[in-house]
Amino acid sequence: RHFHLPPATSRLARVVAVEHRARVMGAPVGLDSHLKSPRRCTDLLFLIFYAAFWVTMLALGGYGIKNGNPAALVLGTDYQGVMCDEGNNTGLGKRYFLNVAEVAYAVNALGSTISSTSVTSVDYNLRDAKSICLADCPTMTNTALGISWVCNYPESVEGHPNSPTYTRQDWIAANYDYFADLTAAEKTSSYEWKGPCYPVLYETISTFNTCQYFGTGADDAWTYFKSQTNAVDVFGGTALDEIAPQISSAVEGFLGGDSPLAQIERYIDDFQVGWKVLVLAGVVAPIVLSVLYLLILRYFTGFFAYLILFSVNALAIVVTIYFALKAGLIGSDVITSYTSKVSGSASTAITNFADPAESNIAALKIITYCMIAVTVILFLFTLMMLRRVKVAVGVIKVSVGAFGKIPSLIFFPLVPTVMMILLGVYWLVTMIFLFSSGEMKMQSCTMDAGAPPMLFCKDTTNSDTCHCGYATTWDRNLQGALLFYVFGFLWSSQWIIAMCYLVVACVFTQYYFLGGNYNAVKNSPVLSAMKKMTFYHTGTAAVGSFFVSILQFVRLVMAFILRRLKKLGKDSKIMKYGAYYIQYCLWYLQKIIEWINRRAYIMTSIEGTSFCTSAWNALALMVKNVLAVAAVGIIGDIMLVLGKVSIALGSGTIAFLILDNENFVYGDEKVSSPLFIVIVVGLFAFCIASVFMSIVELGIDTVLLCYCKDSEDHGGVPANAPPALIKALNLAKKVKRAKIEEAKQRADRSAQ
Repeated sequence: RHFHLPPATSRLARVVAVEHRARVMGAPVGLDSHLKSPRRCTDLLFLIFYAAFWVTMLALGGYGIKNGNPAALVLGTDYQGVMCDEGNNTGLGKRYFLNVAEVAYAVNALGSTISSTSVTSVDYNLRDAKSICLADCPTMTNTALGISWVCNYPESVEGHPNSPTYTRQDWIAANYDYFADLTAAEKTSSYEWKGPCYPVLYETISTFNTCQYFGTGADDAWTYFKSQTNAVDVFGGTALDEIAPQISSAVEGFLGGDSPLAQIERYIDDFQVGWKVLVLAGVVAPIVLSVLYLLILRYFTGFFAYLILFSVNALAIVVTIYFALKAGLIGSDVITSYTSKVSGSASTAITNFADPAESNIAALKIITYCMIAVTVILFLFTLMMLRRVKVAVGVIKVSVGAFGKIPSLIFFPLVPTVMMILLGVYWLVTMIFLFSSGEMKMQSCTMDAGAPPMLFCKDTTNSDTCHCGYATTWDRNLQGALLFYVFGFLWSSQWIIAMCYLVVACVFTQYYFLGGNYNAVKNSPVLSAMKKMTFYHTGTAAVGSFFVSILQFVRLVMAFILRRLKKLGKDSKIMKYGAYYIQYCLWYLQKIIEWINRRAYIMTSIEGTSFCTSAWNALALMVKNVLAVAAVGIIGDIMLVLGKVSIALGSGTIAFLILDNENFVYGDEKVSSPLFIVIVVGLFAFCIASVFMSIVELGIDTVLLCYCKDSEDHGGVPANAPPALIKALNLAKKVKRAKIEEAKQRADRSAQ
C-alpha cells in the first residue's frame, strides 16, 4: 500500500504521518509513532559475528565435556602420575606426601642443612615431592618405644619384599605399614629416608583431598627414630615444631588455600545461625527501603534539588571563610564586634581561632584565593543552571513516576539475574571441564645427586622411582582456548547487560512518547520492549558489549601478569607503578566507553539506529543541551548515591539491632562475629539498592534524551512529554498549541 504524504510544514507533521501509517497497517497506535521511519534491524554483520562466536564457545564447551576430567582439579596424583581414587587407586582418594624431609626441603624449611646445594639453586618444588594415594590420612604414634610408618605401594619396585603375595588389601589393612616385614637393607634405607617406608612425624588431616600437616610433631617418636642404627637426622638438629608451620603453610598454599580455615568455618557457622537476619535485613529491608526512597524522590524531588544546590554553595562559602581565617585575610579586628557580644571564654576562643596560622601563610593564602575563585564560579554556574533545575526535577519525577504505572519494572532485574546465573553456571561447568582437559605429564626439574629428588632415591638410576613430579599441562592451542573462553564470558555477560539497557531504555522511551499513558498498549510494556529490542537490536548490544569486554580482558591479563611477576619476585617499583598507571587508564577508558554505550543504547531505543550512529547522535544532542545534561547529571547522581548509601546503612543498622538481641549474644544461637554479618548485610543491601537505582538512573538518562530529542523535533517544545514534565517546566500552553497543530494535521490527513 502506498502513502502519498503532503509537504510537511514541520517535523510534527512527519510524526503524525508515521502514526497514521501505523494505524492503517494495524500496529498499536503510539508504539514507535515518534520514529521518522519504521524500525529496522541494526548491526547485522556484528550480530552474525557474535552468533559465530557463540558457536565456537559451544564447540569448545563440548570439547571440554568430552575430554575433560573435573576430578583432576579436586583429586591429587601419586608419584606415578596416576590420579587418586581412579584406576589402581580406586578407593584411595587422599594424596599423602610420603617423605616429610623432602617436603621440608621443597619449601626451603631447612635451607642447606641436608645438602650443600640450596633449594633456591635447583628447579624443584612441592609438586615434585613423592606422594601416594591412601584411603585415609595416617595417624602418628608419639611414644619413646616406637614410631608409625607409611610404606610405598606393595607392588612397586621398592615395595613389599613378598609382593605380589602381599596385596594392596593387606597393605590397607595394616594401615599402610609393613616396615616389620622389610629386610635389614630395606630398613636401613628407610632410616636414611629413601624408602620404601617413611616415618610419620606429624598429624595430618584431609584438606581438599590432600593430607595436610598440623601440630608440633611427634618429639618422642623422633627421638626414638634418631636413636636407631643408621638413622639419619635429616633435619640437622632443627626441632620439629620449628619446621611444622612452614611445611603446613606450604601444603596449604599448594592447595590454593592461604586463608585461615578455622576463621572461615566460624563465619559459616555464623551464617547458619543468623541466616534469618541476612534474609530479613539483607534482602527484604533494602527492597522496602528502596521503594520508600523512590516514593520520597517522586514527591520531594524539587526540595532535594534546591537543597543540594544550596548545600554545595554553602559548603564552598564555609570552606572559603575557614581558609581566609587561617590565612589571616580575615583578622581579629574584623570580628571584634561579634566577639564582644559573647562571653569572655568564647570571645578568646574565637579570637584565637581567627589569628593567622604561624606557618604556611603563603600556601594558605593561595588556597584561599583559589577557593574564592571556585566559589564565585560555582555560584555563577548555579545561577546559569537555575532554569535547568526545573528540567532536572521534571525528568526525575517522570522517571520515578514510571514505576507507579509500570510496576513490572521493579521485577525486571530478576530477568538479567536469572540470565547471569544461567550463563555463569554453564560457563563455570564447561570451563572446569575445559580446564581439566589438559594432559598429565612429568615435569622437568634438576636431577642433582646432592638435592631432591635424587637425594631421597634408593636407586638413582631407576627412572621409574626416581624422577620429577607430575602436573597437568596445557599446550598452546588449549591455552588459547582457555583465554578465548574467558573473553567469551566477559563478552556474554556484557551483552546481557547491554540488552537490559536497551529494554529498560525502550520502556522509558515508549512511556515518554506516549505521554505517560500505556492504555494503547495491549501487552506488558516490559514484555513488548524485550521482544522489540531482541528482534531489532541484538547486534547493537553485541557491538557495545564487545568494546567493554575487550578492555576488561586486557585489564584481567595485565593483572594476571603483574601477579605472576610478584610471585617470581620480579616486580620492580617502576614496573609495578607503571602497571598500576596503565590499569587505571584502562579502567577510566572502560568507564568512558560504558558511559557512551548507555547513551548509544538510549538513542537506539529512541531512533532505531545502529550503534555508531546512535552514539554520535547522543553525543551531539547532549552537547546542544549541555547545561540541562549537567543539571540532571549532578542532581540525579547525588540523589541516587545518597539513596544507595542510606539504604545500605539502614539495612546494616537493622541487622545490628537484631543481632544485639540476647538470643544472638548468648546461648545456642550466639554468633562469633556480628560485625561480619552486618558488613555482609550492608553489601547485600547496597547491591540491591544499586539495582533499583541503576534502573532509575537509566530512566533519568532516557527521559532526558527523549526530552532533548522531542524539543529538537518540535521547535523547542516537548510535544510528547508526560504531564509531570510539562507541569515542572510550565509549558502547558505551548504544548496545548502543539497538540492543536497536531490535530489539524490529522484532520488534513484524514481529508485526503
